[in-house]
Amino acid sequence: MAARRFTPKDVLRETLITHLAVAPDGSSAVYGRRTIERNEYRTRLWRVPLGRGRAEQVTTGDVDVRPRFSPDGHSLLFLSTRSGKSQPWVLPLAGGEPSQLAEFDGQVGAAEWSPDGRHVLALAESGVERFRVGDPEDPTARLVTGLNWRLDGLGIREQFTSVWVVPARGGRPRRLTEPTYEVGDAFWSPDSKRIGFLADPRPEASILEELQAWTLPLRGGRRSKLASLEGDIAGAAWSPSGKLAVLGIDEPGPVGSASIGLWVKEGRSRRQLGAELDRTFFFGVASDLTDFTARFPAPVVWLDEENVLVLVTTDGTSVPYRFGLDGSVERLVERDDACCSWLAHGGGRIVTVANVAGGASEVCAVEDGDLRRLSSNGSRWFAPYRRDPERHSVRHRDGHDLDTWIVRPRGRRSRGLVLQIHGGPYLAHGSTPWLEMTALADAGFTVVYSNPRGSIGYGRAFAAAIDGNWGEDDDSDLMRIVDWAIRKGLGDRDHVGLLGLSYGGYMTTWLLGRHPGRFAAAVSENPVVDLFSFSGESDFGFVVAEFAAGLKNSWDDFPRILDRSPAALLQRNKAPLLLLQAEGDLRCPAPQTDLAFSMMRLLGRTVEMVRYPQESHLLLENGRPDRRVDRLERIVDWFERYL
Repeated sequence: MAARRFTPKDVLRETLITHLAVAPDGSSAVYGRRTIERNEYRTRLWRVPLGRGRAEQVTTGDVDVRPRFSPDGHSLLFLSTRSGKSQPWVLPLAGGEPSQLAEFDGQVGAAEWSPDGRHVLALAESGVERFRVGDPEDPTARLVTGLNWRLDGLGIREQFTSVWVVPARGGRPRRLTEPTYEVGDAFWSPDSKRIGFLADPRPEASILEELQAWTLPLRGGRRSKLASLEGDIAGAAWSPSGKLAVLGIDEPGPVGSASIGLWVKEGRSRRQLGAELDRTFFFGVASDLTDFTARFPAPVVWLDEENVLVLVTTDGTSVPYRFGLDGSVERLVERDDACCSWLAHGGGRIVTVANVAGGASEVCAVEDGDLRRLSSNGSRWFAPYRRDPERHSVRHRDGHDLDTWIVRPRGRRSRGLVLQIHGGPYLAHGSTPWLEMTALADAGFTVVYSNPRGSIGYGRAFAAAIDGNWGEDDDSDLMRIVDWAIRKGLGDRDHVGLLGLSYGGYMTTWLLGRHPGRFAAAVSENPVVDLFSFSGESDFGFVVAEFAAGLKNSWDDFPRILDRSPAALLQRNKAPLLLLQAEGDLRCPAPQTDLAFSMMRLLGRTVEMVRYPQESHLLLENGRPDRRVDRLERIVDWFERYL
């Protein structure tokens, strides 16, 4: 396909592959395909054979997601908004129209068949108000007593999520867990008589929820502890014989750099698998060409009684690994340019949603150490604009190597160099670029991006290098990349720009203040600039002081928290600064951007602030499409004007 110049408006052509299920006999897979229609997202389910054949659309709702094959493979359970809110529906695969399984009063976030096919568990709103006083539709007030009252992307958590169960033939849903705590995930026992779930029912959860594994009978009753870790359990599943595998953190938290590991529990004994890899078992490679929602809950899949399948982030990739109970470890995708997100298994077949190199996502079978593409309607939209970033290894004077990628301008001399910085900070870049990189490259700029210390996928010590000391070692690494790029001829010292979101926004403003005069222009999106105020403004701000400055509470040592805040030296910056802010962002709230804007404006510097109403933290992927277009246009325009 002929190459075309990517413009911000081409975002409206976007397709994203999301959610995944494999038939019990391994004959086919069903996946979600998200498109944009009339400035709104639409997701329909498609079915593709794992042998030969084309994918076919199987649902027609506006939002149909989370497909699950029935144990006999004859029906498909999924969530749909076709009744006005997210509810469970069942589609007969032999033919016919879907029907609603049950009517829940609130929104349903997940639904799973029991192994015997007789029941369906659902995660749905509890039906019990947490703190609204008076009319829930028009409350007089909210009485808040804990810190877990809001969450970015969800807003105010008016009700907790509970475990519900309903007969597979339909009927009245029955709530099994108390409405006083949040259930993060749920899963069936192999005999269909019990339900496992992840929750933190302690009173201390009102400060910080640390999910552990619990179980209760299908017919209801008292919960009992199933498994626990020192930190948080991110995913769990039973094997066919009742062994339990859990993914999580086994050290007291919160610790931002802590690796998610894998444990298997048999009876009272518990052992860790794969610790020798020194990697995190989590989909942690960031790009808006991948589906961010695939991260939680972390997938853990039993291949058989002796082998567990999980995703591992390693060296700029996210790929499935097999872990045997005999201690064996096998990387199932050998290529170094793959980013796998959704993961499913059935009939001895492993299927994933993958981005390969610079391409958009497709459904792929995992076979013989590689990926065999099954679908073709996920990446076609991006094919005319695709370019595969060049991968390099850059040596730092401290002795470590930095994975680095270059996106070059297409067929023209570079107009300047832009360093893009990923968020997290405990995430990673990979071979899949971001749309802003493609837009900038096609506007004539060279984009370079890297994984500095603090990134995951290079061992615990590499990620933990910035614990309690944000902005030091990663500053050194990022400036090393800038110097390397200039020496390589990718740009000159007078035309270097900075671009970053979230922690990338933190580092953008940090570098502007710590290296005044080094950068010609910058774009900082949803940044953190003042850690003291951030600790109260953000949904998780109260744990950031420990991550960033090594302080349990930000008020314990104000000089230290100020020292780790970009605002402390931002007044030194004279480079034109564009500030982008999602107004509904609860993770990195708008007052942080307000502070940076006010400071620069009062000092008479060149600064603009753009605010996007109602949008949450990940506007770049899930924001209203016209706002995503506007965001990209402003990024490109800013560097065209000032770089």
